[in-house]
Amino acid sequence: MSLLVDNPIINSPFEEPARYWDYQEGQPVLVEGRRPAGYYLKARTREPQVSLFEEEFVPLELVNTIREQVKNWRERGYPIIVKNVFRQQFMKLQQMF
Repeated sequence: MSLLVDNPIINSPFEEPARYWDYQEGQPVLVEGRRPAGYYLKARTREPQVSLFEEEFVPLELVNTIREQVKNWRERGYPIIVKNVFRQQFMKLQQMF
């Protein structure tokens, strides 16, 4: 049973992640989509070592919500930014005259 992945980098740094490595039954599996933001919480035990598979995943709901909203905003063509940039340029022109 190998926990290592030969090529862990599978996404472009310039695009939204499309795949990620997930561990299922102790083996790395390539999964489509973006990895949910979160962390693993160790169970409080007196045992010296708790394996990754015995930890509980705690999602970061705010981060996941923001990611979804940014994705929707990009798909719509950044609508508010375009309007704000136009307004800023227009105000600069007014100040010149």
